[in-house]
Amino acid sequence: MPIERQILLLEDDMIQTMLFRAAVDGIVGSVTNFTESADALKIMERSRIDLCVVDLGVFTRPGVFHQEGGNRFISMVRGKISLTIPIIIATSIRKPETLLSSFRSGADDYVLKDEGVEKVVARVKMWIAELPTTQLQLESKRQKVLSFLEKVQKASLDLPE
Repeated sequence: MPIERQILLLEDDMIQTMLFRAAVDGIVGSVTNFTESADALKIMERSRIDLCVVDLGVFTRPGVFHQEGGNRFISMVRGKISLTIPIIIATSIRKPETLLSSFRSGADDYVLKDEGVEKVVARVKMWIAELPTTQLQLESKRQKVLSFLEKVQKASLDLPE
C-alpha cells in the first residue's frame, strides 16, 4: 500500500485553496493548508510534510501580508527544517527576477497559476512520484531552473504566456 503523502499548501486566496484541495486532497495526497507562514512553519517543525506548494504573497502572521512572504517561508524551511522537502512555487508573477529570488531562497520548481489548477496538480504528481528526494537532486534541479531564469532575465524577457 502506498504511503499517503502529506502536502502543505501556503496560499492566502481561498478560491485557489479550494480548487487545489478539490483536485489533490485524498487523490494525490493529504493537503494541509495555511494562509500564514508562521503557522505553516510550526506544523512543519512537528509533522511529516512531503511536499510544499507556496504562493509568494502570503500573510507572515495574523493581519500582516507580505509580497515576499513565500520567499521568507522558503528560506526558513531550508535554514531550519529541511533541505530535502520539494518546494513548488505557485504564482501569477511572470517576472524572472521574482522567481530568481524564490529559487535563491530554496524553491525547487514553479508553476504559473494562470495555466490552471491542472498544471499545478500535474507538477505535484510529478514531484510526488520522485519522492523521496535528496539534497543533491534538489540542488541539481534548482541550478537548472536558476540558469534558465538568469538567461530570461538577461534577455529582458518575462516568462511566456
